[in-house]
Amino acid sequence: MKNLLLCITLLFLITGASIPGFSQDRHHPSKERIQNIQNAKIAFLTEKLDLTPEQSQRFWPIYNQLETEKEAYRQKWRSLRNENLDAMNDVEIRNALNTRLSWRQGELDLDKQYMDKFLRVISVRQLAILYRSEREFTRVLLKKLDAERSGHGK
Repeated sequence: MKNLLLCITLLFLITGASIPGFSQDRHHPSKERIQNIQNAKIAFLTEKLDLTPEQSQRFWPIYNQLETEKEAYRQKWRSLRNENLDAMNDVEIRNALNTRLSWRQGELDLDKQYMDKFLRVISVRQLAILYRSEREFTRVLLKKLDAERSGHGK
């Protein structure tokens, strides 16, 4: 519990230090802020997974590659999300929805592929902790961002 509090404190310090780092549009954080969040995520996951030095050396390149590949999907989602539905006919909308499902399937296939890669480096228990901890990090981060937006995170 003490380690969890330390890790969460670290998360708040890292992300809190860059509160002014938002660009003009509050929905698009600056590169510095994104890097701070990524650093906090690494610290959070490192604490949770309790990786040995050897595991850490092998784990992080795999994890970073997965994140890079997932970012490509997120970019596609953003482009689709910004489509003007009023300017599209039903066939175009249907095609866009099918494309979205195809991307989701691609992400699922990616997760399956990387699960095998991770299991060559970490235990099945550590992998389960990874998935749980990623969700936990997201919840903590969203609470922090919500507090900032409402003026309570300063």
